[in-house]
Amino acid sequence: MLYYWGVLHRGMTPQIRSFLISFITVCIIIGTAAIIITYGRGYRFDVSNRAVNSTGLVVVQSDPSGAQIFVNDKLTSATQSTLTLPPGQYTITVTKDGFQPWKKQITIKGEVVNKIEALLLPVNPSLTALTVNGAVSPALSPDGSKLAYVIPEQPQATISGSLNPTKPGIWVLDLVDKPLGLNRDARQIAQSNGIEFENATLTWSPDNTQILAVLPDEISYILYADQLNSIPRQTTITSVQTIWENIKIQRMKEQTATIPKEFLAFASQSAAILALSPDETKILYEATDSASLPPVITPPLLGSNPTPENRTTTPDMLYMYDIKEDRNYLLGPTASYKDTSDPSLLTIRWLPSSRHLLFVHDDRIQIMDYDATNIRTAYAGPFWDNFAVPWASGGKIVILTNLNAQASAVNNLYVVNLR
Repeated sequence: MLYYWGVLHRGMTPQIRSFLISFITVCIIIGTAAIIITYGRGYRFDVSNRAVNSTGLVVVQSDPSGAQIFVNDKLTSATQSTLTLPPGQYTITVTKDGFQPWKKQITIKGEVVNKIEALLLPVNPSLTALTVNGAVSPALSPDGSKLAYVIPEQPQATISGSLNPTKPGIWVLDLVDKPLGLNRDARQIAQSNGIEFENATLTWSPDNTQILAVLPDEISYILYADQLNSIPRQTTITSVQTIWENIKIQRMKEQTATIPKEFLAFASQSAAILALSPDETKILYEATDSASLPPVITPPLLGSNPTPENRTTTPDMLYMYDIKEDRNYLLGPTASYKDTSDPSLLTIRWLPSSRHLLFVHDDRIQIMDYDATNIRTAYAGPFWDNFAVPWASGGKIVILTNLNAQASAVNNLYVVNLR
């Protein structure tokens, strides 16, 4: 071979040699690029069959990271990695010591990338006290970033056996973390000064700037949430509700601007929108009539969530609609997510990730994926008033409880640490 190439090479002109070298170089570059593209699209060489077959890719991530990935009960890799699998049905399980396992059924198709994001919950979560002077009537702001509560007049709380001086009144805590994991301090926005705020119901304005404190005798006070209200201003419930309703309508218009018109038409006839996810890509709603949700994205997106959806709705059922993927999931009867002490309220809330929902059921705090899979108990210890809200920056749940009733007669706010 080399002999003939040498003979041919000696008979070439410089112009022909230059052309052949350039041609071969281009062919090598094109061939290499084709191999890289084919590999990136999921094609792999099957040694046993001596053929190139199409495969699918699965990107598996977990929070916290460093978990193990099992494919059909076989340890395959660690999270924060990409798996290459032949087309077919698989069970993906993500596990980590000290955490509850996460599992999902997926369908792999050739040349399609699937993404898995597993939230792992600790088997034994730890608790951290947020308040020590007592807390009543906690209320979460509409955007989930602030928590208002009342320190009662005589909480009888102690620290190291001595009576702790209290500052009764209304307080606001920002549910965010400082650098290095330090929490922000709560700030007082109203002093009691003879006003029995511990008996008041606190309600936030739709724009998160004001708080309405309503006492049992219907005397109400309007308070600014970012400052000390030295002299709380009395108001009427009706006048405040009228102003706030206008703000709520305006904010709803702004939020629904990103919702597909097909879903809005469907909701206007047979559903009530309850809450948008923090990133406004998912909608929590209750069906008010039997109906069918028409396709919004056609054809369906490749690599979308493989969990079976339900586009035919039934009254009094709770659903979750994914705007980006145009998929609709049944969460269950609305009654299952209602506050047992006040049926007009729902206990279900979005987590900051916009991929998980928190709710209270059978005196337990549970978390599930947005498609109603992986329902797990996050906390099963004592907590009161069905109060359980997510920490704005994630990884925590705020509850109201009393872990030492013999030492203190009042409840306090605690954080359930999920990491």
